[in-house]
Amino acid sequence: MTSVTHANDVEFTSSAAARMLRDGEACFVGIGTPSIAALTAKHVHAPELTLIYESGAYGTVPSRLPMSTGSPSVASGASCLGDCSLVFGDLQAGRIDVAILSAAQVDRFGNLNSTVIGPYRSPKVRLVGSGGAHDIASLVGRTLIVMPHDPRRFVERVDFVTAPGFEQTGDRPIGTRGRGPVAIITPRAVFGFPEGELHLEALQAGHDAVSATEGFGWEVPVANRVERIEPPTAEEMEIMARWTR
Repeated sequence: MTSVTHANDVEFTSSAAARMLRDGEACFVGIGTPSIAALTAKHVHAPELTLIYESGAYGTVPSRLPMSTGSPSVASGASCLGDCSLVFGDLQAGRIDVAILSAAQVDRFGNLNSTVIGPYRSPKVRLVGSGGAHDIASLVGRTLIVMPHDPRRFVERVDFVTAPGFEQTGDRPIGTRGRGPVAIITPRAVFGFPEGELHLEALQAGHDAVSATEGFGWEVPVANRVERIEPPTAEEMEIMARWTR
């Protein structure tokens, strides 16, 4: 299929994340770009991908982009409408393969912060908090993280560990049931976690290693072979336009 280069940042991120989802998987979906990525995968190459929202919707195919996990649109086409306890019971039982998450901050070990900016007891900004993010990151088979390219969000150490990656503040390794974070996807690049630390592994069209890590607070290791990410295809763009245009 023909690739196109006039995609916006959300579309570059969403298409790259969508391609990491496999047909037949159960996917725990976050709000915003995670939803666009999951819906794109389901419509393009993974028709048997099961989308699951925290509010209890299974097998959903929202016709409108949900504004929250409780938006009415998450019930659209659902094969089952349960509740949070049902979803997190399946998560604890190891029945959910992959999750797509985002956050206010991510650090070099894949820890996510959606709790506070600054010290916990006297923060500069108090954020939305964990929701289910801690349980999801700890228990799901693998985690994909989607982020805008905003240097304020990429820090050497998060201000607060809301959802654990490979290492917590204080250099203590953590254990997860699954593989933990496997990729961070941005409009400029894809980063992996060989040996538990963020490495640059692939570049989006029009970017190099310098622009991909512009503004990051530390020197990011680069893989021996850096791949090139194909831009969104015409089919992906047509699908994503339902939620991004």
